[in-house]
Amino acid sequence: MSARVAALRALAFRRLSEAQLWQRLMRKGYADDAIRDAVAACKSFGYLDDRLFAQLYVDGKRKAVGDVRLVAELVRRGIARDAAVDSVANATCDQDERLSAAIDKLYRKRPTLGYPNAARALERLGFPAPAIYRHLRARAASDFAEFGELDAAAS
Repeated sequence: MSARVAALRALAFRRLSEAQLWQRLMRKGYADDAIRDAVAACKSFGYLDDRLFAQLYVDGKRKAVGDVRLVAELVRRGIARDAAVDSVANATCDQDERLSAAIDKLYRKRPTLGYPNAARALERLGFPAPAIYRHLRARAASDFAEFGELDAAAS
């Protein structure tokens, strides 16, 4: 089987970045020239596009993570840093929306979670500390206001 056929088969199963396809073909033992030709052919047919890969990866990410972590994941998958940054910046869901979703999920799973533990969990997801504390303070203020309304209604 030629490198081009192997590349097309791999891309038929799942979308890959150029670096991922290159690595996959190298592991199968194809020569560098054959891999270069196969990758070039896939790019010319439009089957291989790192910017599209990055955009689809960011928009399809199910787990709410911060921009820094998204960029790092894309770079680890072989996407150029500038393309990764652009894809994250143009995402359909911005970092604040993802952070809000992560906070909601965190407190849905563990409603009694303390403020410091929540902040650490969100930092591990790659969200920046200033945004985390801003969102957690806003949530605490709304919870406190809601609690005050419930307390006043009970009296």
